[in-house]
Amino acid sequence: MSAKELLIQLFALPKGEIIFHDYSCALKSLISKYGRIFIAENHICFYANLAGSKINLVFKLNDIQRIESKNKNDIEITLNNNKVYCFTSFQNKDHVFNFMNALLQGQPLSTFSESTVPTETSNSEQSTVDNTDVEIQFLKSESSNDQEICKFTFPFSLDKFFDFFIADNASLYSVYDHRQNEKDTDMNLTKWTVNEDVSDMYQREMKHVMKLTGVPFKDKTRMHKLFTYKRDQQKINYTCTTHTLDVPYGNCFQAEEKWEVTQLEDNKCILRVFVSVVFTKSTIMKNTIIGRTMAGYKEDYEKWINNVKLRLETQAKQSKSQTTYSTHEYEESMKLDNENIFSKILKKSTSDLSIQKEKSGLPSISIQKEAGFVLLIAIMIIIMLIQIAMMSNQSTRLEQLEQILLQNQQQRFLLLNDQL
Repeated sequence: MSAKELLIQLFALPKGEIIFHDYSCALKSLISKYGRIFIAENHICFYANLAGSKINLVFKLNDIQRIESKNKNDIEITLNNNKVYCFTSFQNKDHVFNFMNALLQGQPLSTFSESTVPTETSNSEQSTVDNTDVEIQFLKSESSNDQEICKFTFPFSLDKFFDFFIADNASLYSVYDHRQNEKDTDMNLTKWTVNEDVSDMYQREMKHVMKLTGVPFKDKTRMHKLFTYKRDQQKINYTCTTHTLDVPYGNCFQAEEKWEVTQLEDNKCILRVFVSVVFTKSTIMKNTIIGRTMAGYKEDYEKWINNVKLRLETQAKQSKSQTTYSTHEYEESMKLDNENIFSKILKKSTSDLSIQKEKSGLPSISIQKEAGFVLLIAIMIIIMLIQIAMMSNQSTRLEQLEQILLQNQQQRFLLLNDQL
């Protein structure tokens, strides 16, 4: 089946319908739907296939009330029922607008011959980063098989994985962090929003400029990424569709990443990464494009996982440092408490002995002997306190020790009285 027959079947056009030209553009909405607009003999059609969400619009010329040029990028099509569709990001908006209006008003199309139509294949190799118009194609695709390029197991839950890597304010290593580490420029990442067509799917987009190596006459390229995710308690499905806009044959393919993140036992999760190359146009460079794309993704994921490991190690060191500091504070506090308790016991013991000796009238030699005996007891108390500090029931033991010390002092006092 030829390309023309495929398009007639796709849009349900009458057999024999002439399709004049097609152009890359985007249907304007909360998140623009990038695809292609086809201008046919009696119809204007638009098709987009974005991460499995397909858009297929067919406007009969008789149903179109007017076509208007809005600012320098947009073309608005208003139908007879006053419904308005806005298209943007044309490579040559004025040419497309004039062609549409000539067709709508029945004017001769000789001035829009094939030779005057800018071909996107040739221009894609000459476009520069300075051109802000985005050129992305979504046609019926021929896809390479999904290839699992890597698999990682993480020591945390599915919820943690989402918070660390996917959430708007990813706390460990976001896609924005990664592209920033790769020295990308002009980065713009939107917030997650609910997909208009699939209620349990979320989407966002990112635009940035990436450095190139090994590409003749090109040292950088504009990139456009569309992310989606769906999740439940046991699994996260995360996709990224990437368009490389300023490389040779960049309008012939798109790269698709798929993350399958699954909850495991023991509070772990596993990430499996699949990559495929989807072709929107046939090209003799297909095998070369697939080979280079796969090699590029493998290299990129090596960098990604190394950076993730560094972030996790840094996080673990910070956590350990905080724990060590808290333990040191606790030990210092316990040390001060022990010193205070010992000082109180020694002071009380010395005071009690002095009072008892004054009452008994002992000679100075006996007092000196008693002082030596008190010093010996104090040394024993220090040894016992060091041992007691290592036990959890420190306070109870100290109270018992204080009672024993007082009893010994009372017994010695009784013995001295008996000797006298």
